Amino acid sequence: QKDTREVVAIKCVAKKSLNKASVENLLTEIEILKGIRHPHIVQLKDFQWDNDNIYLIMEFCAGGDLSRFIHTRRILPERVARVFMQQLASALQFLHERNISHLDLKPQNILLSSLEKPHLKLADFGFAQHMSPWDEKHVLRGSPLYMAPEMVCQRQYDARVDLWSVGVILYGESS
Repeated sequence: QKDTREVVAIKCVAKKSLNKASVENLLTEIEILKGIRHPHIVQLKDFQWDNDNIYLIMEFCAGGDLSRFIHTRRILPERVARVFMQQLASALQFLHERNISHLDLKPQNILLSSLEKPHLKLADFGFAQHMSPWDEKHVLRGSPLYMAPEMVCQRQYDARVDLWSVGVILYGESS
């Protein structure tokens, strides 16, 4: 990042690869991340653009993603899984209190601050939406393996679909 020695991650998006929906998703991601700070949500530090690309300058998470973390260990001890779920629940509660739904929760979108003393960081808000508890949507968003049944069946859904995804992640962590 400019004028500091802080290590950051840079998400580089080629403008020519963006269609209208992708632009809307990217703008929503920037708008949501600019307005929130939470210890278990990856921080957007800045964003910039040039003629060819849009750059999101993000907090760097040295531990990789939860999928890789689980894969290298085969199974997580119950104590570790419980701590991770508490951290994820804290991030989701924070988002839902602000009427934000992630809509693409999966291990690949959950980063770890480090491998030594990992803390979860919810990331990739490309499909996130502003949704109050009574809002209902029907647009298909997210990753099918982690989607709530009402999303897969293209029925109306609300912010609670994030909770289904958490259950699927917890099942995957402990099996």
